[in-house]
Amino acid sequence: MYVKQNKDTFIRIYDGQGYIISQLTYFDRLYNETGADFLAKLSREPQKIDDIVRELQILYEGSVELEELHSEFQEFVAELEEFMFVTTGNSPDEINQKEPSFTYKFNPKTKLRSFIQNFPEYELENTTDILLKKSSHKPQLSCVEFEITARCNERCVHCYLPNKRKDNGGDLPLELAFKVMSDAKKLNCLEVSISGGDPLLHKDLVRILEFARECDFKITVLSNLVALTDEHIRLFKAYNIGLIQVSLYSMNADEHDAITKLKGSFIKTKANIERLIANDIPVQISCPTMKGNFHAYKDVLAYAEKMQTKAQTDFVLMAQSDFNKDNLENRLTESQTIELLKDIVRYDRQYVDDTLCKPSKSENIDNYLEQPLCGVGLGIICVGHNGDVYPCSGWQGYVLGNLNTDSLIEIWQGSEKLQALRKIKMKDFPECIGCDARDYCALCLVRNFNENEGDMFKVSSSHCNAARLNRQVVEESIRNDPREQIV
Repeated sequence: MYVKQNKDTFIRIYDGQGYIISQLTYFDRLYNETGADFLAKLSREPQKIDDIVRELQILYEGSVELEELHSEFQEFVAELEEFMFVTTGNSPDEINQKEPSFTYKFNPKTKLRSFIQNFPEYELENTTDILLKKSSHKPQLSCVEFEITARCNERCVHCYLPNKRKDNGGDLPLELAFKVMSDAKKLNCLEVSISGGDPLLHKDLVRILEFARECDFKITVLSNLVALTDEHIRLFKAYNIGLIQVSLYSMNADEHDAITKLKGSFIKTKANIERLIANDIPVQISCPTMKGNFHAYKDVLAYAEKMQTKAQTDFVLMAQSDFNKDNLENRLTESQTIELLKDIVRYDRQYVDDTLCKPSKSENIDNYLEQPLCGVGLGIICVGHNGDVYPCSGWQGYVLGNLNTDSLIEIWQGSEKLQALRKIKMKDFPECIGCDARDYCALCLVRNFNENEGDMFKVSSSHCNAARLNRQVVEESIRNDPREQIV
């Protein structure tokens, strides 16, 4: 019998623990040291199980009987295959024929919102939460956000990046991109997110994606798709891109184009979403919601459902990274926020259930107080087109270092600003501790920072109001059970 690590499966060993995730299903598992040993023996090339077991017996210096070890490894592989991490077969040809690939005919990951899995050992928290807790004690780089160009062909009215940056922007040099990815691989990084600007405008995108695949990273691309070509589609297939995320603001062309400030962008974006779907390339739709499109999200949701993909929104806009707040003039009014939330509850089939499935922050207040706010500085870091390194893509007013003078490894391990960020916990926001809407809020340091002239600890009232409105609408929906009314 042969076994093969599927092409959509990624394995990392973190401090003796084995982590495995599938970009096909988004299922993941975290294993102890023995599981880590087993995972480390898997390969993207078919191998005989007998050969792997013999190697493991040498590793354990004969302390386990061959028959017992064989049985345990086969049981381990059977569980992995059940969740589509690996494929087994009687020959390499059989495995290659059986190995699953992404297709919209299969229950696609693009329709999933919550990836919490019903594994017995993870009944109270998912794997991501466990890894975040571990990384709060010992940071482990998981994702590098690459803004490979500052250039963009759109001028979206709500964007947190100043237009002058796009007007004068350049590209991340190819050699620097290679160097950063090499360092990220040394840091055992799992994923790269390629964005901009619009990454399709970078002349060396092909080589960047090729090198990312050579480094065995999960790859996500964020693009408006206006500049998509047949060559891009070929590349996305060839390099097994895990996900393309695209913004679609309305199903009305004039509304969409009024936000992007690019005439004809709706027609191009929508057509190219459908080209990607026709080529079985996974797409998810982002629909940031503002005054110009607050009533349009339900139509985008319906379109996503029709195309067998997912749409999601963000209705709390972020101020620009240079502290300019002119873009916040597009932020929803209270009445518009309520109307949008009612549409979300009414038309987004999973929203209420997914909101309620999260453990309440009141269940273990001590645990809540010691939680980091997010993975910024613990598992995530952002690289700008000019070599500047930021905590995340929106936080470009808080430079951690520059890759032209320091390596990514030096910045990740030695930046004093990063060290300070890693110490921030929920207990540092006393006004949030007793808030009755905290279960409906995602407190964000960069939103605080951009909106309050660099004060990351000042929580804006607009974010608090949005959380309270979210709670109000969701709890009303539960009392009225609108899910029974969904057509």
